[in-house]
Amino acid sequence: MITPMTDNEILEILIKQLAITSDKERERFLSPDYDLHTHPPFLMNDMNEAVERVLDAIEKNEKIAVYSDFDADGIPAGAILYDLFKKLEFNNFINYIPHRNLEGYGFHKDAVSKLKEQDVSLIITVDVGISDYKTVEFAKNLDIDCIITDHHEPNGDFEKLKKSAVAILNPKREDSTYPFRELCGAGVAFKFAQAILQRGKENDIARFKKIKNGWEKWLLDLVAIATVADMVPLIDENRVFVKWGLVVLRKSPRAGIRALCLKTRVKQGDITEDDIAFLIAPRINAASRMDNPEDAFLMLTIDNANKAEDIVSHLEKLNNKRKGMVASLTRELVKKFTLENNLPAVLVAGNPNWSPALVGLAASSLSDRFKRPVCIWGREGTGVLKGSCRSNGSVDIVKLLEQSKDVLLGFGGHSGAGGFSVSLENVDKLKDVFSLNYEKIKNEKNTIAPAFVEVEIERVDSSLLDAIQVLAPFGVGNPKPAFKISGEVNSFKHFGKDKNHIEIFLQNKKARIRVFAFFKTLDSFGKKIEVGNNISVLATIERSRWKRNFIEMRLIDFI
Repeated sequence: MITPMTDNEILEILIKQLAITSDKERERFLSPDYDLHTHPPFLMNDMNEAVERVLDAIEKNEKIAVYSDFDADGIPAGAILYDLFKKLEFNNFINYIPHRNLEGYGFHKDAVSKLKEQDVSLIITVDVGISDYKTVEFAKNLDIDCIITDHHEPNGDFEKLKKSAVAILNPKREDSTYPFRELCGAGVAFKFAQAILQRGKENDIARFKKIKNGWEKWLLDLVAIATVADMVPLIDENRVFVKWGLVVLRKSPRAGIRALCLKTRVKQGDITEDDIAFLIAPRINAASRMDNPEDAFLMLTIDNANKAEDIVSHLEKLNNKRKGMVASLTRELVKKFTLENNLPAVLVAGNPNWSPALVGLAASSLSDRFKRPVCIWGREGTGVLKGSCRSNGSVDIVKLLEQSKDVLLGFGGHSGAGGFSVSLENVDKLKDVFSLNYEKIKNEKNTIAPAFVEVEIERVDSSLLDAIQVLAPFGVGNPKPAFKISGEVNSFKHFGKDKNHIEIFLQNKKARIRVFAFFKTLDSFGKKIEVGNNISVLATIERSRWKRNFIEMRLIDFI
């Protein structure tokens, strides 16, 4: 018999599970405050040098290029500096985003040459560049200064990078003086924007004096999008950014955001972190995966409503096309791995005909299904073999790639996801090398089951859902609260075009509830059930996207 509990009693149990022990920690977590709980930007290494170089460029009207990555972190990061320069009425700048298929990931010499032809004298990278010391050296030899802003793990060439760059803003530097290392690329760009505004006002520069104190908070919608999309931990400063970024996003005047909400039938005033993860970020990423990343950049920066609608419609088509291609690739790989006996510790597959822009999405789905790291490779339009890895939490992907660097041409990323390039000569060695190195560095703590609260089915209602929202935003580092419920199987089915989603209705004598999971089947859980069976499941609570008054549960696992 389960002891009845009030919403507040359940909430207190969930807070204890978060290991919050002091009143100060509790206040910081439950009421994240922008002024109290963010860190001064000048605590970041090289921030002073970076800011002074930008202020000098603005004063002399030098041409600046903002060079950003092409994903849902890099594009909002580039938009942050775009908005800042526009607000400062400084127009001698351009945003450059490399084409994913034609140029590939990274800070490229060919791009620097193009920027030199356009009289650029300062390049600011965002969400990229920490591994590209040769390109920074190349730029320096062309009399172009480089400020590197990034959040990826620095590799062994960091000291060489320091010799050529004007400044390197990255909280993951080994010598970092910044209190929080888990910012995304847009988070670093935001701290840079904060610092530029602060110093400009301190120096009593006319164009800065026109800007109201606190204006930069309007950029938090972009920071929130990138922070959720890049799956960095929603703790410390990131929690503040997403909490208040959602507030900004719900009333954002951005024409592209408004058009996207209309297109996807999402009420802008109700946007959540789930909407960022499942609606906004995929459409930003679809631009670079399927076509031109500048379309996503325009969606975030354009101020013409009619043009914004056209861009959003285009991105919607690209995203639907992307979903179809990824689903086809995933089906092919599921079939391949399902037929294999004794699956290796790390699943590896590839094909020169596969697009590197899509393999990461397939790897993510497969990692979830097969509960192990997955690395998939394809070939870029440039002819380079590139792959993406996704972790199931049992290993740090960057450490895995570092251990395997002898067979790689290059690599980068963070603990949950990473990318690599490999020669045709070594590509067949990946399967054995990755699995061997996995055994050396795997994280045994991954076997710990998630904490949960056991409740009766009838307790899963709007009141409980509203009560636990004080713990939001949810994501990496702060997962949605898990609940155990038990009941009789009233009905179950697989649904969707490919029958790759599961729906179960559980009931007791007082209530009935829908439990579902996307891109999972009963086989995914190694479970067989029948109508009338009594089962227990672990699931999270959410409000139906299509029936706003309907409460349902997203399946985590069977118990």
